[in-house]
Formats: sequence, C-alpha cells, structure tokens
Amino acid sequence: MDEFIYKTSNSITSRDKYEEIIEKDRAELLLSQFRLRDNGIPVVVLISGKHGSGYSKVLNLLNEWMDTRFIETHVHQRETDEEAERPYFWKYWRTLPEQGATGLYLGGWYTEPFLQRLEEFISEKDFINKLKSIQKFEELLTSDGVLLIKIWLDMTEEQQSEAIKNIPSRPDLAWRVGMDDWRNGFKERKKRKLVETVLKKTHKTCSPWFVVDASNNFERDISVMHLLTQEFKKRLKSEPIQCMIEKEFSPSKIDYLAELDLTKSLKRSKYSKLMLKFKDSIYHGAWRANHHKQSVVLVFEGADAAGKGGTIRRLIRALDARLYRVIQISAPTKIEKSKHYLWRFWMQIPRAGHITIYDRSWYGRVLVERVEGFATDTEWQRAYDEINEFEKELTDSGTKVLKFWLEISDEEQIKRFNKREKTDYKQYKLTDEDWRNREKRQLYHDAANDMFANTNTKYAPWIVVPAEDKKYARIKVLKEVDKILSSIGSINDE
Repeated sequence: MDEFIYKTSNSITSRDKYEEIIEKDRAELLLSQFRLRDNGIPVVVLISGKHGSGYSKVLNLLNEWMDTRFIETHVHQRETDEEAERPYFWKYWRTLPEQGATGLYLGGWYTEPFLQRLEEFISEKDFINKLKSIQKFEELLTSDGVLLIKIWLDMTEEQQSEAIKNIPSRPDLAWRVGMDDWRNGFKERKKRKLVETVLKKTHKTCSPWFVVDASNNFERDISVMHLLTQEFKKRLKSEPIQCMIEKEFSPSKIDYLAELDLTKSLKRSKYSKLMLKFKDSIYHGAWRANHHKQSVVLVFEGADAAGKGGTIRRLIRALDARLYRVIQISAPTKIEKSKHYLWRFWMQIPRAGHITIYDRSWYGRVLVERVEGFATDTEWQRAYDEINEFEKELTDSGTKVLKFWLEISDEEQIKRFNKREKTDYKQYKLTDEDWRNREKRQLYHDAANDMFANTNTKYAPWIVVPAEDKKYARIKVLKEVDKILSSIGSINDE
C-alpha cells in the first residue's frame, strides 16, 4: 500500500504542538471549503480504516473544523427494509451532496462488499464485479464534477491491538461501519490482502485513495486536515479529472424510425376483445410480481402527440392502484439541477414488487437536452454509457426494465395538434414548445435514432411502436407488458 500513503511533514509529539498546528492551519481548510461552495463544486469524502484507527474521531473533527452548515455526515448502517428493496447504490444516490456542499461518508459503499468477501458470503468473482460497479459509480460522479477523496486509516496489527484496549467496550452486536471485522478472528494477512485489492482496483486519478498512518493520533488528524486542504486547493485551480473513457461519437447508421411500418392498424372489434384479455392478464400478472417482490420499470418516450398519455391511461386501467406509480417528467427543479441529472430518477425507482411508469425519463439528456442545447456535447454523448450503467444497476438488482418509443408521421402529428387546438379539454396539452419542437423534428428524429443505437440492450430493450393508429399502439404496449409480467412465476410458487 506504499504507493497510496499520505503523511504530514510535521512530527508531532505533544498536545500543545498539535493544537498549535490546528489553530494555524484550520483557517486554510475552512477557506477552501467556502471557495468550493462559491464555485458550486460538490465534495464527497469517504473515510474507512482498521478498527481502532480513529475514523469516528476524524469524522467528528472534520465537522468541528469545517462549516457544518454545508456538510452532511453519513455513517454506514445496517440495511433497512426500504434499502433492501432497491438496488445497492440507491441509499447512496439519495444522500449525495448538492453543488457546493460536502458529504462525509464513514465506511460508505465499500463496507458491505468488503465484509461479504472477508466472510466468504460472496465469491472472488462477485467481489471483483462489485468493485467494478463501484468504480463505474465513482466515475459517473466525478465526471459530473464531484470532488471525491477516499481515505484509509491504517496501522499495524500490534498498533491496532494496543489502540483497541483504549476503546470503550461495545455491545456484542455493535454494527460495523468500516472495512474491518474485529470480532470474528480473521487473520491480519487475509484482511490486508483484501484491503490492497480494494485500493488497487478502485484507485483512479479522478477518485484516488490516500492511506494515512493512524498509529499516532496527533499526526493522523493533522495528515487528514492537510490532505483535504491540499485536494481542495488543487481542485480550485483546475478542472475535474475525467476518468470515463470518452468514446468518439458517431451518428447511428440505421434510421430505425424510417424503417418503421406506420400503416399498422387494428379493427375496433379486435381492439376491444384484446383490451379485455390483457386487462385481466396484466392485473393478475402485477399481483404475481408483487408476490414475488419483482419490480418493474416502464419508460415511455416518443414524438409529441404520439399518444403516450392515452396509452399509459389504458395500461393503468389494468393495474391495482396500490401497485404502481406514474411519474410525469418535466423540467428539473432548482434542487434537481444541483444534483447529478440521474439523481431524481434514482429517487423514484420502485420498491420490490411495485411498478413505476415514467412518462418521459432520463432519456431527456440525449433528446431534448441535446437538441435544445441544455447539455454540452460532452455531457449528452457521455450519457449513453451513464444510462446503460444506471439501467444495468436496476436489472442486476432484479428490476425488469422495458422502454417504449411511440412514433407517428409528420402529417399525423399536425393533424393531432390541430384537433387539440379545437378541443377544450385537450388544449392544455398543446404548448408553444410543441410547435417549436415541430420545427426541429428532424433533429429529434436523429437524436432518437442515436439513442436506440447506443442504449438498446438485452437487459433494457427498446420497443419502437407504430402509433399512427392509437388502437394498435395501445394493444402493442399492453402485449409487451403482459409478456414481461407473464415471465414471473406462479403466485403459488415459493
């Protein structure tokens, strides 16, 4: 671990010397914190270490040294029922700091996989895959501007034994917050090897690990203070380091929308019969999914006036209101703008056994934000990989994801716009923005094709639906939803 070591240049042997340095250098740390806030730079500091290394003391000191108005502290805790029903990173996404704020994490997202591997609850392969997921999570944060600093407080086995003697006795069931297990007698060699694996696999220039010697409490504290001051000042002088591999963007070679057969239609009699069939089947399928604690995410995108709202209404007629939630996405709020753009979607993902229906979604980053210039080229081109990783997190946790694009012709769209203008209760659906979007229809067309090419995956496929005939489109969507619900076992299965 030598390559990760950070050590203060001071040699501190007395409390008087320690307090003198704190008094002198704390102001620089505090000033750097204020400047980061003024520049809207979010900070995440993750602290872990060996039991007895003083990570709780360091966490308390950071709250004392810095301005707590702009700090939130999060200590790794036993997983709640609410957290257990969602993907692993959900509990961390929901606590991420807004622009200019600081999040202090004790233990954080490394603790659980580390202890699972230490106790051999998971295989080496699964452990490495979890570290890869963590690396992706951290890359996503830092590419969005987060300053991420990870600190491991280290000491020898002999030093740890001595330090533990001075720790007040704890209950046998005390929860473990750091990457260590002091109760089960694991050999030091095994634990150290695992720590080295974590550090080497997840140390990146954008999300570095720093190992701080915790054998001397005074020098440990000063080292952490100086380290944070150094990294804060470094970030204030330069742009964030990008760790995500920037792929060269090339437009889709396939015009998926042009290849779509928009003439498909359905007779009223057959539509009515199929509607009754799927209504009954989907109702029972949703309760079966609830019984098996199977979550489902349904995404609806498409051209303006393509019938997304009407299709969603027909779908929810087949569902029990206790089992689903419809999220209608509009422009982000001030709070949402201060977070990563995926944050508000992470906050809304369903509990186990429930269905979330998104009327527009995270794909706004590569559609409206791309076309209207709300996102830079770098941001929306990077978003394809970010979205794929987000959806993979969902499906890896057991959530089924299905994405629908409803498409209509230019002629049908203007026909529906004119009809909305003449119908009182539909006029609210038609806005100046809809008319402006028509002028950029080709740009949206191209953006949609690029989206299909880059985000159509086996685990979260796109289903492009001809919606010229509303009856056909509704039945097509219900058929696909029924198919995914029917793949879930019997309600009598155990």
